[in-house]
Amino acid sequence: MFRFLRRQAAHLCALVAVFFSLPALAVCSGGSGLALSDVSFNGQFATACHGAVIGNAKADSVDSLGWGDGWTLLGKDSDKSFASFMGVDFQLDASGHKSGSWSLLGTDANGLEGLNLPMELDLVVVLKASNRYAAYFFDDAVLDGSDGGTWSVAFTNHGGQVPGLSYLGLYVRIDEDGGIPAIPEAHTYALMLVGLGLVGLAARRRARRDA
Repeated sequence: MFRFLRRQAAHLCALVAVFFSLPALAVCSGGSGLALSDVSFNGQFATACHGAVIGNAKADSVDSLGWGDGWTLLGKDSDKSFASFMGVDFQLDASGHKSGSWSLLGTDANGLEGLNLPMELDLVVVLKASNRYAAYFFDDAVLDGSDGGTWSVAFTNHGGQVPGLSYLGLYVRIDEDGGIPAIPEAHTYALMLVGLGLVGLAARRRARRDA
């Protein structure tokens, strides 16, 4: 009997360890059944989301969602025009009805001198459909000028139907962790140095062989 109880206790401890080792599930605020996977950016799902909210999204309403303030509207796909932010011209586009893809193309406004790409920004993607919207937050997103992802309307209108997209909007912000341009991490520099060393070694061997 004692052995049986000890085995059961061991199994229980193992289950508890597995449970606490799992990553915490992020729940979207607003109680509408949204999911972080409703919107993606460069293959990554949102960090947080909120909705659905009746009305139109504005900078001050994005400020109130708990993701910090200082948001700037970069544009809406319905505008079909370029918007400038920190020396980069952006064009936002989205395709689809209730789900689809979106793209964000960026071009340095100052050409090749003083490149501003890549850059690291916080993003909020807003999906407006019917008379409400949902917002999706991406923390420390790195933009290289050819970015985008997928989107899906995951809320219903007052009739209980999933509405078609009115527009996809994008708000941006530089936070205390961000920077322009994005700074490569230490391991990136290490790989660059190793690569340069291998190139130099190959050149020396070639010179010796030719001599």
